[in-house]
Amino acid sequence: MTLKDFKLKILTVIGMVVLASCSNNDGMDAVETDLSTDDVEAVVLADDITSDIDNILEDDDTDFNLLGKGIDQSKSSVSDCVVRTVEENPNENTVTITLDFGDGCVGKRGREFKGKIIIVYERTDTGYSKSVTFEEFSVDGNQLEGSKSVVKVKENANGNKEATHTVDLTLTLSTGEVVTLEGTRTREKIEGDDTFLRGDDVYLISGNWKFVNKNGVEFTGNIIEKLRREYACKYIVSGITEISKNGNVYTLDFGDGSCDNKATLTNADGESREISLRNK
Repeated sequence: MTLKDFKLKILTVIGMVVLASCSNNDGMDAVETDLSTDDVEAVVLADDITSDIDNILEDDDTDFNLLGKGIDQSKSSVSDCVVRTVEENPNENTVTITLDFGDGCVGKRGREFKGKIIIVYERTDTGYSKSVTFEEFSVDGNQLEGSKSVVKVKENANGNKEATHTVDLTLTLSTGEVVTLEGTRTREKIEGDDTFLRGDDVYLISGNWKFVNKNGVEFTGNIIEKLRREYACKYIVSGITEISKNGNVYTLDFGDGSCDNKATLTNADGESREISLRNK
């Protein structure tokens, strides 16, 4: 081998090392732009968990409305295994309810709850408001921290009961992922108010949210076609959410009303893919 060939080989090796190093740095510094399947699954799962909380609050409304009517307030409509305590504060016109699920309590829809939910009711001219906090609380192994507030009216412009929920939550999912959810949602009850059964209850949900995924990347959602939730189904059955991530806009379509775990994600170019939403 000549000296010239040897030098050429050395330069080639150095060039390959530099190229590999640059490639690795590019991968480390890359901006997370695409909305992944994991992103969609995590944000819908977070929404499902908050919907479970909404259902607990709705059940407790029934008990709260019986306050002062001779009904045993230690009993909870959420589940027989819930320990319910009531503390009235007439000076502040508030009632504090603690729902204690202990080390494990299965609700009506098969979810396992642990820990405590603390609800502070305050009466208003049109209904009442609620401030909700959590103490070592989880749903099917998904840990929930933070707070939410609810303002409820007995009758909206459509003649239906309506509640506006403001949430600021951190969730540690059973997979170990830590995500945050902030936003405001309006939940209108459009069916089932004429019976005492929960199974026929139907809600339409509007609003917007901000979500931070497990990598610390933020994206936003805006409901452009009201989401339909039916108490008898654990999934959103219809409606469309527009999701924006780093300037890229997607739509997430939950379907035609069928109770299934399918949704369709479409990007700005009209390219679509089906998402299978994960169970809790």
